[in-house]
Amino acid sequence: MEITSSNKNDTLIVNLTGSLDIYTATEFKNFVESRAPEVKSVIINMENLHYMDSSGIGVLIRTMNSVKELNIFFKIAFIPPQINRIFKVAGLLTYFQIMSDEEFKENYG
Repeated sequence: MEITSSNKNDTLIVNLTGSLDIYTATEFKNFVESRAPEVKSVIINMENLHYMDSSGIGVLIRTMNSVKELNIFFKIAFIPPQINRIFKVAGLLTYFQIMSDEEFKENYG
């Protein structure tokens, strides 16, 4: 997995490419948690994420919880169809705050 980021308007935008799985979960969590205290919100851009397993789901939940403990907003944007199906089956579409494509493009694109 490749992780890149940018900051805009006190928001950390984390761009994921590849797979969020058992092999990359710790890298993702460390990346976000080390940068989150510097911002007011975190957006995870999944536009180029191709695969996610249960470890990826677990690390998203743990990372969101740790970020929220710091009173930082946590949102997800651009969920690919194959990952959206996983979120839907697991009931995560209502658990996470999902940003619409339009909202992301208007504010951060």
